[in-house]
Amino acid sequence: MNGTIRYHMCPNPRCGESSKHSVKVSVEDNRWRCFACGERGDVIDAAAAYWGVAPRDAALKLMGTDPDVMRSYVPPKPKPVVPRDDTALGMVVDALLAAGRKPDDGMLTYLNARGISTALAMEAIRRRIMVTLPTNPNTAKELLYDLVGEATLIKAGMLRADAKAPAIAFRPLVFIAKGGKAAEFRLSRPAKADEVKSLRYGDVTPWAWQGADSKRVMITEGCVDLLSAVQMGTRRSIIGLPGCVNWQPEWFHKLKGRNVLVALDNDESGKVATAKLVPVLEAVGAEVGVYALPPGINDLNEQLQARSRRPS
Repeated sequence: MNGTIRYHMCPNPRCGESSKHSVKVSVEDNRWRCFACGERGDVIDAAAAYWGVAPRDAALKLMGTDPDVMRSYVPPKPKPVVPRDDTALGMVVDALLAAGRKPDDGMLTYLNARGISTALAMEAIRRRIMVTLPTNPNTAKELLYDLVGEATLIKAGMLRADAKAPAIAFRPLVFIAKGGKAAEFRLSRPAKADEVKSLRYGDVTPWAWQGADSKRVMITEGCVDLLSAVQMGTRRSIIGLPGCVNWQPEWFHKLKGRNVLVALDNDESGKVATAKLVPVLEAVGAEVGVYALPPGINDLNEQLQARSRRPS
């Protein structure tokens, strides 16, 4: 409502109506003020004064909501936070690495569809940067119980005491961060609208890939993009960030004098993160460049898939 409009009726019943020639109430910018009784406020305050109820009940009444129903509503209690035992998490990671199982057909089909070759997948497993669970959740659950047991999964925060199966059994693609201090469990299929694509446990730690050229380094967003860069033929060593905003300046102190190529996602958050990361790298003495993705491509894996679809 623009400008000021004046009325002769005050919402306050104790003040009420004056003569129609006495415009004691002004309304401006969706707020009212009575110059006779001094009351003022917005539409909710006006309704509360008129009906003689609390502002909350007035708001509910204006929305057509039954205040008695709202007062009787008890919101659900949040689920308690599950404490995580880092020792138990380490036991799970160590057991998965020790198992060294080969990807099943379902996993290889997924990885190949993302452009990651079977040979590279096996090399990632050999380098202990990746492990896989069976893509059948029931089989994955049985394997986890056989490897570490239910109690360890609960201590690691990977299984609620009242759950039938750990959520990680449904996320069989596992990336192990540098030093085995963290693990990310990912779906091996597109996520549904209400699904969480990945679950991360442990410290905020990057992934690392030792390339043929240690003087030149690439920084990617996530481990799928890390592997995508390797698949596309880079000889650079690679640091995979666990999210474009999840990094610590001290990770880059050893990059002094090295040529560093920042290759984060081509979305708004990736661009903002790149703008923040570049000066940090320059401050430690790195020679910094920003990787230019092709038009319409959002990340390195999309670029890899686009290359894979090209006719030979």
